[in-house]
Parts: sequence; C-alpha cells; structure tokens
Amino acid sequence: MATGANATPLDFPSKKRKRSRWNQDTMEQKTVIPGMPTVIPPGLTREQERAYIVQLQIEDLTRKLRTGDLGIPPNPEDRSPSPEPIYNSEGKRLNTREFRTRKKLEEERHNLITEMVALNPDFKPPADYKPPATRVCDKVMIPQD
Repeated sequence: MATGANATPLDFPSKKRKRSRWNQDTMEQKTVIPGMPTVIPPGLTREQERAYIVQLQIEDLTRKLRTGDLGIPPNPEDRSPSPEPIYNSEGKRLNTREFRTRKKLEEERHNLITEMVALNPDFKPPADYKPPATRVCDKVMIPQD
C-alpha cells in the first residue's frame, strides 16, 4: 500500500455506503391496481372478504399475463430443472418454461374466475379471458343391419 504523494485512490480501502431503508434498490414494489384499494375495507362479511381477495388475485394474474412478467428467475441456477423437451412435427418445442408457467397462471386464473362467479353471479371476467376449451365425446352405437 502506497502512502504519501504517490498514493492513488485505489490504494485506500473504500468505505462501503451504509444501506438505507429508503434506497430505491431495496424497496419492495407494491402491486397497485387502478380503481382497487390494496387494503381490505373494514366491516365486510366473510363472503365479501373472500370475493375481494379473489378479485385482487384475478387482477394480479391478468396483469402478469398481459405484461409477460411470469416470475421466471433470470439466473438459470435459480430455476427448477426442466422436464424432457417435447417437440411438435415442425421441430418447435412445446413445453418451454414460459409456456408451462403461462399455462399454470392461466389455469389458476380460470379456477379463481370460476370461484368468483360462484361467489358473485354478476361478476364479469376480464376482457382477454377465454375459458379453456372442453371437448365433449359421446359414443354413439350405430346398428350394422
């Protein structure tokens, strides 16, 4: 370590800045949904509370699906291992991490919307929501005579 006139700023140990609770880097980002307060209003019944919480969850999942913020960690070491890849006839992978995460979020949103309709029949689902397609299979016996 050099001292005196030949010393450079790199020779002196740098002081670490004290971490502040007001620092923007460390503050948690709150989910703000326009038109919906994030604090549960007092005086609600159990059903109203549940409907309010389900509504907030639906709005949060809808926002995540619209913005593409699926919560996938950017660092590959922080992710869970992927299953064996499945490809279609054109060689395109079908079970990517994004596809699986998006499908899981859509499934969760569908379950919440179904619950919300049961709680409040006047509930209108988000504009971009379409229920999963259900296939109906009936076996019809045709006589061979």
